[in-house]
Amino acid sequence: MGNRRSIEVNQMNEVILLLLAVGGVFSIACSIALIALGKIIDNFPLGDEETRTRGISSPAESTKLAVVLFWILFIPGAWAVLQEGIVTRIVGITLLFSICLFMFTGLVFSFAVLSAMKGRKNAYGDTVLRVGKPIPPVSTLLPANAKENPAPQKRRENPLSNIMVNALLKK
Repeated sequence: MGNRRSIEVNQMNEVILLLLAVGGVFSIACSIALIALGKIIDNFPLGDEETRTRGISSPAESTKLAVVLFWILFIPGAWAVLQEGIVTRIVGITLLFSICLFMFTGLVFSFAVLSAMKGRKNAYGDTVLRVGKPIPPVSTLLPANAKENPAPQKRRENPLSNIMVNALLKK
């Protein structure tokens, strides 16, 4: 009876080691992708480059910090999964699941931010809103002194409202 129990524990440990290896490979790939997305977002051209500051809160640095935090939590989680106690094993599984979900969420939000930035860049250059009354068509039949001098039109660029209007019109 004791020999059968040790065989079951060995098989379970092999399955857990296989799952940890798969989770580790997934985590390495996600870490590389998240750091690359952070660099892409950080280097994305904006209209006001001279006022842009890069520090610990910049996308490249914050994604590096998130990846380091992930790996700091992955190692104790893997250790806890390999322990014999049921409580530590459950804590390890919960920790690994939560940080993998954290990594996946980071990837999804990075893709969403990059997509929004690309959409905003496209909308920024495409549409210009005009404020004020429209310029009347020029007629050659009126004498030069009878023509009104129209006020110069003020051009206002508001890409956020353009994106929102385009999104509402598509729906």
